[in-house]
Amino acid sequence: MQLVPVGRELARALLTDRKGAVTLAGGMIHRDFPDSDLAAKLPAFAQRLDDAANPALGRTAPRDPAGWGLWLFRYNVERMVVGAASFTGPPNASGEVELGYQIVPAHRRRGLTVEGCRALIDWAFQDTATSAVVADCAAENAASIRTLEKLGFVHDRTTRERLYWRRARAF
Repeated sequence: MQLVPVGRELARALLTDRKGAVTLAGGMIHRDFPDSDLAAKLPAFAQRLDDAANPALGRTAPRDPAGWGLWLFRYNVERMVVGAASFTGPPNASGEVELGYQIVPAHRRRGLTVEGCRALIDWAFQDTATSAVVADCAAENAASIRTLEKLGFVHDRTTRERLYWRRARAF
């Protein structure tokens, strides 16, 4: 598994130029990637990267996520992007970062999500400002629950149909 950070060019290519995205990602992109949830979030993510790089916005520009954004999971065996994970941004005032992830159905149950997310969590904890990584999933999503447990997350709370998880920095 190789993690591919998504910068401005790749974000725009994922939206409008699949062939360009293949080149920038360094491998094919699975036909089922991205899922509808990530596809809906991609325009806002790409716009944030554009705004961060726009000198005309000056101090009002959002901070460049510099790793605190979207990462693609490129499965080396097939040289193909099969999933992704992202942080919603750098650590907040409490030192928390939120992690989300997805993988195409054909590549589930192979440990790829755990492998990719584990590397990103380790990366996040290299920043001393990060005190915890948090995530949530639907209460009926048994696969996500298993993934979060394998990653060392602890169930924190439940609201309606969502389960909230936390993995604190090990000191």
